[in-house]
Amino acid sequence: MSSEQVRPVIECLCQILSLHGFSMITFETFQLAKFNQNQSTLPLWRLIYEMLHFDHLATSQNFDNDKFTQTPKGVIVDQIKRDLFNRGYTYEHFLSLDPNMQTGSQQLLVCVGWLIYHLNLIDQCMRQSLTSISDDNDKTDKAELIEQIKQTFYSNSKIRSRLQALDRIDNPDNRRFSSFELQLHRYPHLITKYINELDEEQHKLSLFLFWDKHENIFWKWMESVLDQPSTSVENDQLADKIDYRYLEAEKQKFNAAVDTLDNALVRLKHLWISNDDHTLIERDVSTIVASIDQQISSLFQQLLTNNH
Repeated sequence: MSSEQVRPVIECLCQILSLHGFSMITFETFQLAKFNQNQSTLPLWRLIYEMLHFDHLATSQNFDNDKFTQTPKGVIVDQIKRDLFNRGYTYEHFLSLDPNMQTGSQQLLVCVGWLIYHLNLIDQCMRQSLTSISDDNDKTDKAELIEQIKQTFYSNSKIRSRLQALDRIDNPDNRRFSSFELQLHRYPHLITKYINELDEEQHKLSLFLFWDKHENIFWKWMESVLDQPSTSVENDQLADKIDYRYLEAEKQKFNAAVDTLDNALVRLKHLWISNDDHTLIERDVSTIVASIDQQISSLFQQLLTNNH
């Protein structure tokens, strides 16, 4: 796949992220990371940090970038690895990445793709942009979401045309314009302000529509990233650092802990249905969840200690 094909799609993704509070990132960062170039490492660590702290319910994001900058890199890396591990991202190559944020941009890029998919990140950004339309956007599927964006784009276009027509007329006709529009005509600076705001909103909506139409290009490009080999030196260093038998044993323990939690929750669900003492059951659920969480945290800490 050529750069000419994928560049507009990745640039669209970068703009969507930037408009929703993420730090500025460029197509060149993604392209360099595909070939495991170290220049992309720090921006991708920051992007992953922000993705993990993304609040889809907030109208504006506050990622506390001072914390990312001022906290020791090793601490941030361990926090990110722990968070991703608990979300199910247990890939050995990622967990063994340099805590100094100096290498491994290709693995970071793969993680970014996983988070975009796992978090439904772009869909969440779309829902944020449509919060003023409906309170039920969390329940709508992708097709309904895109349809709402198309309808909003069409409505905004009509409003913009109406405002432009109003702005061009010296003496608006009572028969053609509403009382509100006639009142608005007295304040031309407000018309300009509303048109600018609509232009900004239309730009954001057009990005969503472009992404919806072309995102398959991005995912095909991500497949090519997976097919792209890391440097042989890095692979040799990584192989020396990883105890594969240990990792496999830890993964089995982790999966067993998750199975235990699933089985316990199924039993408690049946118990909830048949028992009126819900307070006691809630206490049992909290105890089991806390126990499983402690086991997972312990396994993860052992994993990090072994890899370091």
